[in-house]
Amino acid sequence: MEQKNNNYELSFWFSSRLGEEEIEKKFDNLLKQLEKFGALIIFSQSPQLKQLAYSIKKERNAYFGYIQFELSKDNLIHLEENLRLNDDIIRFIILNVKPKEKQKTPSITFRKSTYKEQKGKIQEKSKKEPQKEKIISLEELDKKLDEILEKE
Repeated sequence: MEQKNNNYELSFWFSSRLGEEEIEKKFDNLLKQLEKFGALIIFSQSPQLKQLAYSIKKERNAYFGYIQFELSKDNLIHLEENLRLNDDIIRFIILNVKPKEKQKTPSITFRKSTYKEQKGKIQEKSKKEPQKEKIISLEELDKKLDEILEKE
């Protein structure tokens, strides 16, 4: 029986002790490692230096990157074991993500009204007499509210 591949996202933090060139090499090695396990790379974001909200393994800065890929569950377990053994990665998480579906078009389409239509509506409103607001006291308002509440 053929194993179904799932979509995953690996988010990781490389140690800030590594230099820029070393980070690029480590990232390329990580991509090769994923491909070795049979992963199909969908998208990858190369690591960028970020300040951490709290220290991780006594580091205040780290290089953050992520990779979206497709892989079988069996190979995912082996990949996680290898990532745990990698000393350059100070933290990582692998999330199961749903593939993006095609956006459905709405069944109702809206059309912006034209200038002539807007002008006609304004003219119609201006022809009608404006309603005068009736000012009532708080006592009258309380009586009216009591009547409404008693009906319910």
